[in-house]
Amino acid sequence: MHTAIATPVPVPTPGSDPQPERPATTTKLTGLTTHNTTALTGIDGWMVTKTTATYAGSPTAALNAVQKQMDHVRATEGGRATGYASLIAVRNKLKELSTGGSHPAVSVTIKRAKKASAATASKTRSGSPKARLTRKRQAEYTTAELVSALEEAWSAIRTNHTEVPAVVIIVGSGTATKQAKYGHFAPTRWQHGEQALAEVLISGEGLKRSVEEVFTTLLHEAAHALANVREIKDTSRQGRWHNQKFAALASELGLDTTKDPRIGWSPCTLRKETASTYKSVLAELKKVLIAYRHPEMVAGTSTKNNNNAVACACQCPRRIRVAKQVLELGDITCGVCEATFVIDE
Repeated sequence: MHTAIATPVPVPTPGSDPQPERPATTTKLTGLTTHNTTALTGIDGWMVTKTTATYAGSPTAALNAVQKQMDHVRATEGGRATGYASLIAVRNKLKELSTGGSHPAVSVTIKRAKKASAATASKTRSGSPKARLTRKRQAEYTTAELVSALEEAWSAIRTNHTEVPAVVIIVGSGTATKQAKYGHFAPTRWQHGEQALAEVLISGEGLKRSVEEVFTTLLHEAAHALANVREIKDTSRQGRWHNQKFAALASELGLDTTKDPRIGWSPCTLRKETASTYKSVLAELKKVLIAYRHPEMVAGTSTKNNNNAVACACQCPRRIRVAKQVLELGDITCGVCEATFVIDE
């Protein structure tokens, strides 16, 4: 969702020559997803359409109505109830408005009717730069908002590429195994009634990267999902080597690939036109990339000459052996994949 606007509701004055009165304020949210509108449907005071929702009251009153519904859902169904994450997203945006906070994609405009004219003047309220949230200045952090944003991004990919299937998105460790990774695609990993669902993992370690790189990982996994649907063998060597069929699928989804001598056509970059297509998605995803996971610190195997070295791997994965004392001095970055070398099992 992008904009919340407080607009007047005209109230006619009885009489033969009605004069405009000072209108009541309404709060309107635009650019909503179907998850957002479904979550708001049925809450007192809210009128919902396909992509907008209007509350008959101020942003503060709208916030109170949403918070009341959240409290009810949590008390009766729990924090994992359907639509609860969407209510959190709406609640947080309304909270920014009601407290005068600033957000690059959300603003509030209050229009007041003039006494003798139908014209209105507008006043835009925004917070100071000091009030803006950054990756290091955050009030609170919840994984629900992160997963919700990743699911919305996946839905946007499916909208543009209808063959890409529905999946279960999880956030977890990308360094718990010998092969460090930013993500993976695993078919038929989940079961929902009679339907088997694939899994897409986004590694917590990879969330330290830019939003464009994180979204590139989603598109990378979407290419694997597309290969699975079309029954195309796009990898070999236990999924490490990505062949030219994968490169073609990645290109179809808007990625450029380069060939690596160890992992094939796996390295991907986001095209400028693709970033433009998903501009609003990237903006929403960027808001939740405010935390990341530290790599697993797994003890390495000692060498024959007992020089206290440990085996480390990057995303490629290339492998090196480094003395623990040297590794503790700071991160060692791979020049090929630009990932940090972490201790390998």
